[in-house]
Amino acid sequence: MRAFLTGLMLAGITVGAQAQAQTIDDPQANVVEALVVSAKLPGPAWWRVSDGDTTIYVMGMPSMLPKGQAWDKTVLERRLDGAFALLTPPVWQAGLTDIPAMLRLRGSLKDDGAWTARAPALAARTQHAWTAVDKNDDGWRKWKPLFVALQLNGKANKQAQLQMSEPDRTIEKLARERRVKARPAAVHKAMPMLKSLVRENSEAAGLTCLSETLDAVEAGSAPARAAADAWAQGRVKDALAAPRSAERCELLLPGVSDLKRQLVDDEVEGLTDLLRTPGHAVAIFPLRALVAEGGVLDKLRAKGITVRTPGDG
Repeated sequence: MRAFLTGLMLAGITVGAQAQAQTIDDPQANVVEALVVSAKLPGPAWWRVSDGDTTIYVMGMPSMLPKGQAWDKTVLERRLDGAFALLTPPVWQAGLTDIPAMLRLRGSLKDDGAWTARAPALAARTQHAWTAVDKNDDGWRKWKPLFVALQLNGKANKQAQLQMSEPDRTIEKLARERRVKARPAAVHKAMPMLKSLVRENSEAAGLTCLSETLDAVEAGSAPARAAADAWAQGRVKDALAAPRSAERCELLLPGVSDLKRQLVDDEVEGLTDLLRTPGHAVAIFPLRALVAEGGVLDKLRAKGITVRTPGDG
């Protein structure tokens, strides 16, 4: 559901024609160098958030992992033992009654393909990339550029066996085995958010997104795999080098930058709430959101809450 809603949000909303000339408002473009520290312990990097009687172990998460990616889970398993909660990122909820509206939104993304004549070089690159990942090599021509980018990104990731569901699924499975209850930092209804973002269908924004997506697809899966290896080994700086083309596409959409800031606030509030319970807990949040300027850990430190880095062990 998370992947579906993220994709639908990316596919269904566009910005004004001036998008190509605009600077992307990226709330997580810069990181706090003091927080970007490689891990001393085996496996992925952990940060610790604590007060007098509570410690929360926070793991920074990649956006996806290659299928079969090995990573050391011993520290995770040890910290889940006896934990009173597993805090996960905010979620978007959609019910069965929302499906017709989502399908109508998807239907609005159909296109006559006229944009290919206005951007022939981009169309040629799209044809080449699409043919490599889909047997229906003309299937992209009936969609608007933004949705073409979304589909192409998803198909390329699938072919490269890059999984959005990991490592989240493994972590939540290990938590269930230890009877640690997982709960999201916040729950938002999906449809009001989607409807509030709908503005106007802009070809310019779609072409910008498609160009960035093609850059990433043409570069192949090696950068994503290298970042995943770095994450698994606790090398935070190298893990942060993961491709961000899909995220940059999202940031072209109206309101998404503010939405990302809201999600950080949700995560800060969730961690602050956990500190009210004595004992220890585990949290898993996106890596860049944790260490960004104005990110989760930066805001917690500003509140006077103690934050220790992976270099502290």
